[in-house]
Amino acid sequence: MGESNNKIICPDCEAIIEMNVDTAVGDILECSECGTEVELLSKDPLKYSELTEQK
Repeated sequence: MGESNNKIICPDCEAIIEMNVDTAVGDILECSECGTEVELLSKDPLKYSELTEQK
């Protein structure tokens, strides 16, 4: 799980994942650099986790 100062950092490539003002808790965001998906768990404090595929 990642935590940063209002910036979501991709757990794979460490690029910043942009978050819109209307982004809500539970939304899934995708890294524009590598395609990794993260789920927004909380906005204050900012918490998110990487989504992994179930195989």
